[in-house]
Amino acid sequence: MALDDKVILISGATGSLGARLTRAFAATGARLALCARTFASLYELETALIADGGKAVAFPCDVRYEDEVIRLIHRVVERYRRIDCLINAAAVIGPKQPVVDYPLDPWRDVISTNLTGTFLMCREVLPWMLRQQSGSIINVTSSAALASKSGGGAFMASKCAVEGMTRMLADETRGTGVRVNMIDVGQPRSDRRTLETSPEVTPPFLWLADDASARTSGRRIVAAEFSPPSAG
Repeated sequence: MALDDKVILISGATGSLGARLTRAFAATGARLALCARTFASLYELETALIADGGKAVAFPCDVRYEDEVIRLIHRVVERYRRIDCLINAAAVIGPKQPVVDYPLDPWRDVISTNLTGTFLMCREVLPWMLRQQSGSIINVTSSAALASKSGGGAFMASKCAVEGMTRMLADETRGTGVRVNMIDVGQPRSDRRTLETSPEVTPPFLWLADDASARTSGRRIVAAEFSPPSAG
């Protein structure tokens, strides 16, 4: 894969999924822009990656807030002059309760992080990618979006909306050189606030960030079933 020196922006970098992605991309020689709202953990991750020979810079940001996302994208572009791939991995699970019992504050937190945060990151990175006439946006979804089970709560609702937005963005960017796809990383663990996945979840992310996937847009890829297409 030709990811050496590509600029990869990862939100939720300190979460279970984000941390695995940062290690996988660091091993390719990519330049990583790491985003998370947990400042201390973010800088620890940056230090660890650099100590292992990786290229990483921490950019603290809470994706729920428009002004922080706008500032983040400008800081990343100011440093690297471009963004080749955006991975929206920031996510919270929230309570698993029926809608009739669902408290408003956790609902707002989940929707603001999973859906609004993804929207803001996409909206702010798109002008730069359109100017470059290239770029890959990868949104993270879950099998929960297809389950339609009771008690899915705000998490299920947010991932259904993210899937719809991904398809819409893929259509809106058709023919521009920008591609937008989503990866299903499986079911969330009920006892965690972040997605728990196996290390094997990383291959489709690496492929979608690579130029080998330049003609792929609007796809929903299930990580557990992924097999890289044969060259040619």
